[in-house]
Parts: sequence; C-alpha cells; structure tokens
Amino acid sequence: MNRVYDPTIEEMVRAFPRVDVSDVPGARKVVAEFREAMLKSMGRPSHDQVEEVERTIPGPKGAPPLPIRLYVPKDRTEAGPAFVNFHGGGFIMGGLEMEHPRCLAMAAEGGAVSVGVDYRLAPEHPFPAGVEDCYAALRWVAANAEDLKVDRDRIAIGGGSAGGNLTAAVALMARDRGGPKIAFQMLFYPVVDDRSETDSMKAGTDLYIWDYQNNLYMWDHYIGRDREEVSPYAAPARADDLSGLPPAYVMTCEHDPLRDEGILYAMKLMAVGVPVELHNYPGTVHGFDFLGPSDISMFALQESVEAFKRAMGRAA
Repeated sequence: MNRVYDPTIEEMVRAFPRVDVSDVPGARKVVAEFREAMLKSMGRPSHDQVEEVERTIPGPKGAPPLPIRLYVPKDRTEAGPAFVNFHGGGFIMGGLEMEHPRCLAMAAEGGAVSVGVDYRLAPEHPFPAGVEDCYAALRWVAANAEDLKVDRDRIAIGGGSAGGNLTAAVALMARDRGGPKIAFQMLFYPVVDDRSETDSMKAGTDLYIWDYQNNLYMWDHYIGRDREEVSPYAAPARADDLSGLPPAYVMTCEHDPLRDEGILYAMKLMAVGVPVELHNYPGTVHGFDFLGPSDISMFALQESVEAFKRAMGRAA
C-alpha cells in the first residue's frame, strides 16, 4: 500500500528499527537502544521551572511498592490540577522515561503536577497487575492531594498506546469502584480491543513502529493466548456500558493499526453522552510524537496541553 507520511517525521519513521514483540527481551533491547541513541543525539528535555522527584508509593494490596516520578511546577502555591500518566510500550516494555516529554509539558505548560507511573510489565506480570498498579497510583494522588497541592476535582489521567488502554481501564475502575473522581481522560492512540478485527488493524501488516502481528503477540503476553472471557479492564472496548465516564481526549494516527479502534471507542463514548475531543493526525504513525522533535509532534503535543487546560478550566 502506498502511504504518505508527514514530511517532518518520514525520515525518523523509516529509521525506526523493526521490533518483534514475540521476542520480549529482544524487543526491549531494540527499543531501549533506539531511545538511548535518540537521547544522545537530541538530548533529554527539561524545564528550569519544573522539579522532578522520584519516589515509591504503596502498590495494590500484596504487590510491591510502586515507583513514580513527580513533575512539580516550582511556582505552585495553591492547589491545582494533576496529570497521572501511564506510559506505553505494549504492556511489555517502557518506563518512566518513555512519556517524559508529555509529563514535562503538562507540568511546564499545563500547570499540572504530573505523575509518571512505573507499573509492572507483562509477561512477567500479566493482567491485572499493570492496571491495578495504575489504579493504585490514582488513589494515592487523590489521597495525598493536600500534600501534593492538587485539587481533587481536577485530576486527569492519560497515556499512549498501552497507556491509553490503562487510562480507559482505570476510568472504568474508578467509576465501578466508587472513585477517585477523574476530571478528564486522555487516550493517545490507545489499544482498547483484543479482538483486532478493525479495517485499519487488518490492513496494518506493513506498518512502521507497530503492526498487526505485534498487536497479536502483545495481547498474548498481556492476557494469555487461550482466553475466553476478557475483562473490560483488560480490553475497554468490550465494556457493555460506557456511561458515567469522564470527558475524553482521544488521539489517533492515520497510519496506525490501532486507528479505527480508537475512533470507534471515542464514538461509543459520545453515543452515551460522554464529551469527547477526537483528533486524527494525517500522515502519522503509531507513537509518532515520541520519535523525536518534529513540527507535527510539537503541534500534537501543544494541542493536547491546550485540551488539558480547557478541561481543567471546566472542572475548576
């Protein structure tokens, strides 16, 4: 298929190494080496008005302590918004650095205390370990809102890819378990449906960054190959009822096998009255905004920060 990529990312897209998710150690190594090379050539983003603090918090009952990273605006004098971020990586890789630019931007430009969550990874820790870690982090932020100078009515959650899945799942959990209150959910090119049957998924056999086959392997690692009933906390698209969920921001990418399931999930939310802001970026691929600085990635990041600020203004 002839695909037209945004010219500001095409070179980076074609330079991204092929990843085979059936080989988890190999996939982790390839992605880590790529990110290390990118950091060496481009540097790690920072902001002199944002303090980064790493610490551990209690995990779910019976689980180990959970590492997090706080991004705290230095000029914070009163309670304001929070942004709790769940990183991507197909449930099997990634960590606090993976979505560092987004967390930093939400703090520096969005005025949030950002919280990056280093949840447990599959296949060593399959579902529900990761999502329970993320829910525990949300509960910790709400419980410690006063110390963090966070307004409990303005807590947002978000994440890319698998992190978008975890965001949608935590929103369902918080609704079903009676809290904490979530003011906004931000789903960046989310993976939400284990059935992998959409048109964009079936056509996504020759894509860069992420493809149909890796998507199948990912689900096997996360929820097992021999699965019958799948929890909506694992695959939010399987939820029968999406009513009562927080307003959403959904980003999808033109050349991404996950495109259609993200759009369909947004439409399902809208159908039950959940306010949704949906952005589909032409010429982009899965995870394009973290390949490195580019015109389209900076534009997308700024749009998401502005959406966050609007939502936090409405929640105030």
